Amino acid sequence: MSDTEILLVQDDGPVRTLTLNRPDVFNAFDDALTRAMQGALRDAARDASVRAIVLTGAGRAFSSGQDLASLKDRFAAGETPAYKQDLERRYNPIITAIATGEKPVIAAVNGVAAGAGASLALACDLRIASEHASFIQAFVNVGLVPDS
Repeated sequence: MSDTEILLVQDDGPVRTLTLNRPDVFNAFDDALTRAMQGALRDAARDASVRAIVLTGAGRAFSSGQDLASLKDRFAAGETPAYKQDLERRYNPIITAIATGEKPVIAAVNGVAAGAGASLALACDLRIASEHASFIQAFVNVGLVPDS
């Protein structure tokens, strides 16, 4: 799936909607999705016609957080993952863009928001949650600390 397919960008007047589009893995973040999200937030910040940004997820989830299967594929057996550098390169630019941007960012939480997905929603200026939404921080269950 290309970057333009994994993150859908739609303008409705001055509102730009960014839709995480990996519903088969509950919109989990891999390298391609984080790269697409960083670019889309940068583009929205620079576009004077965009006055607000809405983040949502395709399918039944907002985002299940980090795609752990993609991490498993990236790290060969015995390799020590560079978590700090990975967070600084992938998630921190997204959270920083949302938290420090001049345009309001609204999370339209349509389902589960877990781990980094919950952190993403919580970084937004406003969260609107459907009756099917749930927020889960289960980092301790996988031996991690909240990262995003």
